[in-house]
Amino acid sequence: MTYSSFGKLRFSLPLKLTALVVALVTIGIVVMAALGYKHLSDVTVENAKIRIDRAARAAASTMEHATGGQFSVVRGNDNLPAALKLRTDETAAALQYSDFYDALLAEIGGNNQGAANLFVFNGETRGFDRFATTFRKPDGSMPPPMSISEGHPAYASLAASKPFTGEVPVMGRLRLAYLTPVLSSGSTIAGALAVDVGWADDLTVARDRLRTVLLKSAIAVLLLVAGFGIFWMTRAMQPLRNLAQFANKMADSKNQDQVPFIERHDEVGALAQGLGRVSRLQDELAYLAYTDPATGQGNRARFLRDLDAALAKSTAGTPSMMMHIDMVRFARVSAVYGTATGDELLRHAGMTIAMTLGGDANVARTGDKKFAVIMEGAYSEAEVMELGKALATELGKPVAVQDDEVHLDAAIGICLLPDHAQDAEAAMRKADLALRVACAQDTQRCVIFAEDMTDNTAREMLIESGLRYALDEDHLMLHYQPQIEPQSGQVVGLEALARWKHPTEGWVAPSEFITIAERCGLIVEIGERVLDQACAQARAWLDDGLSFGHIAVNVSPIQLWQQDFVSNLKSCLDKHRLDGRYLCVEVTESVFADAQGSDIAAILHDIRDLGIILSLDDFGSGYSSLGYLNKLPFDQLKIDQSFVRNAPGNKQDENLLKGIVALAKGLGMTIVAEGAEEAGEVSFVESLGVGSVQGYYYSRPVPAVGMTRAIEEISKKTDDHRQSAA
Repeated sequence: MTYSSFGKLRFSLPLKLTALVVALVTIGIVVMAALGYKHLSDVTVENAKIRIDRAARAAASTMEHATGGQFSVVRGNDNLPAALKLRTDETAAALQYSDFYDALLAEIGGNNQGAANLFVFNGETRGFDRFATTFRKPDGSMPPPMSISEGHPAYASLAASKPFTGEVPVMGRLRLAYLTPVLSSGSTIAGALAVDVGWADDLTVARDRLRTVLLKSAIAVLLLVAGFGIFWMTRAMQPLRNLAQFANKMADSKNQDQVPFIERHDEVGALAQGLGRVSRLQDELAYLAYTDPATGQGNRARFLRDLDAALAKSTAGTPSMMMHIDMVRFARVSAVYGTATGDELLRHAGMTIAMTLGGDANVARTGDKKFAVIMEGAYSEAEVMELGKALATELGKPVAVQDDEVHLDAAIGICLLPDHAQDAEAAMRKADLALRVACAQDTQRCVIFAEDMTDNTAREMLIESGLRYALDEDHLMLHYQPQIEPQSGQVVGLEALARWKHPTEGWVAPSEFITIAERCGLIVEIGERVLDQACAQARAWLDDGLSFGHIAVNVSPIQLWQQDFVSNLKSCLDKHRLDGRYLCVEVTESVFADAQGSDIAAILHDIRDLGIILSLDDFGSGYSSLGYLNKLPFDQLKIDQSFVRNAPGNKQDENLLKGIVALAKGLGMTIVAEGAEEAGEVSFVESLGVGSVQGYYYSRPVPAVGMTRAIEEISKKTDDHRQSAA
């Protein structure tokens, strides 16, 4: 039964009361029905607001993602879309009819259970002309053109580049709509996206009709049976009291069983069925509001709600633990393989988390590549670490993607409740601190919060702010460590190494500030500065007649994956009038861990085509793949210092180092041995046929002004080394 069928009810409650001669029951029904319908009206209005807000968010996000980032969503303080901004300068081409827009609007309209329209701003008429819509004539053809001009309720807001929410006229009736302005790349008004959730008056017509019929019936019965029925009114009012209670609980979003009295064929039944419809709509909206569309698991909003509940239980004696999980390499894998594959990987990660932790785990996706888990129970730190390590192992297993395998890897930060936090803000902050520590580590990817992490984070923030200032003021400097041919003592190369002196902390270790720079996104700018300074210094030494072979520059995987990296390399060489053979680009094995072979090969070949020397740095310390090594155009292989220092006197390590040297020679690569500090280490790698040696034995990294003196001292040390060897 629906509201519109109220006039055809077979058994009217006023008729029942008339038959029982209970006059006051009629008055009671009217009063209680009014109360119940007030609750229904309030819930309907609130749900309508939630629905239009949700429709606006969903439509804006759909436009942003479905157009491949052609539009970006500008959100207001309430997180509602304040505008859709074009990322291209070709506004006219972006805002014109296409089958794509037609299908996209149909999808948006279907999701919102309403209509969707796209408008383009007409500079001549100062109006907004509709160029795509979900409205159709009865025969299925497009409706006539229409425009939003002065006098339209939404015109003033759109003309001022502001969104509009409210009722707009359509075909002589009103629809509840949200209109989002579309801005050009220059932030001027270019058009509008309009979505609605149906006829506004549909929300009140059925309610008003039912109220009118009820009032007329009540008045008629009141005239006939006034003064009768206190006993019967009390009994008849009970269902309405129950329904009012149900409506109140529903308004408070409390889970309930089926609506009572829904099987009745009177006013109580009609009200119960109306509440049932609202309850189902509320459930649907709650699902949309609290569910991540990519994984089908909870989203951040649901997680925060569940976290509040878990904290309340923890303070009452039921402890729990919380995990924050970051899929470390997801962003780069998604960029290489595409968004659709990224969504599949997210679903795989979510399912892996749920299956590994079991049915007691409350799993939610809380960010682009982040998940969070709440598990009730009195877990010890040892038990939590065991769970975390098992989960990290499962998430770190290779996943087949497009005839390839990728490694996502997971970092996990853990917070125990209520031991570490008694409120949601502290819990989130401390779990994030633990996650940050886990992300910074190469091996231990599961970390439980400890109080000293707060101090470490404060230092990281100090280093980060100082690093930003150093970049702004050009305070980073380069030192150069020679690479020496041990037989002749000739300098065959120089590795450029970034150095930074903090104004209060003093010299900061490169391993510390480079790691922080990679996490906060400054590594690309640092890499560009190092490259420019190194090329400028190479030009200066060439002009002075100093023989240095080449200058080697370390390149982070993050920097390598920038779209303009190769073009920037060429521009830097051209700027300093430098031939590519004077520059060596060093990359580490980690670049292969989350990249498709064909993609990295294309980038390296483009670099090699510039005449630049390519070096594989720290070989053997990370992700090794002989298949990549054989196919990629590397000129040089740098043996990690751990092999050089451990090999002399250790037969197993000696054989391993000999195998690496033989492999490099077989592939036609020159070899650099890193970290040689003792004469015996130099003699050993020299005996293996290593082409050049880099380490403290010959020279520490020195500034450019000290290079001439360093080369003279290296020459003396080479003579001493030959005499001692003889």
